Amino acid sequence: MEQQPNNDLIERIAKHLVLFSSFISNTGLYHGKTGIVLCLFHYARFTGKKLYEDFAGELLNEIREDMPKNMSVDFENGLCGIGWSIEYLIQNNFVKDDFNVIIASIDRKIMGWDIRRISDKSFPAGLNGMSCYINKRLHSPCRQTGDTPFDKTYLKDWKAVAGSTNYPDDRQILCNITETIPEGDNIPSWNLGLSNGCAGFILKNILNIQL
Repeated sequence: MEQQPNNDLIERIAKHLVLFSSFISNTGLYHGKTGIVLCLFHYARFTGKKLYEDFAGELLNEIREDMPKNMSVDFENGLCGIGWSIEYLIQNNFVKDDFNVIIASIDRKIMGWDIRRISDKSFPAGLNGMSCYINKRLHSPCRQTGDTPFDKTYLKDWKAVAGSTNYPDDRQILCNITETIPEGDNIPSWNLGLSNGCAGFILKNILNIQL
């Protein structure tokens, strides 16, 4: 029989995230604020507690205002992971589509990287993660008809290096990121993010119920 999550522990972790998330410098998906935003939006919907939705919205605004200009492009710590997350939040009705402005800005920054010269093929740090984000943007149901997020030259280069690939769906991506979570209940000693951290502990415990 599958063990049910400890709701008291999860609530303690959520409160811990509210207290300390604004102080971390990493804005990325796996280890930073973006992953915490995803976690808290889901937790707010799961519990019906608007406090967590409001805080997730504030944290998302911090990300929008404080993204470093020289940020990497990768999925784990960089622009593709943030862009994928915002697109995910829009598609799942966590936020309004006015965040499309920041996604368009991310798309332009991504096109500044020569995708033909990326030697790392991995998902977290390399081409596969970038390709997953590009594919998600191209097939977004929220995108206006005729509005192409990447220019023809970039898409030609991307198709040449990416080829025909089957990309993981949203649920599988989140399951992969949260595959490892902390053990015990010494919450102050835990990382805060999705990967082996507080946000990952919460999200992994509610994935099967909510997604």
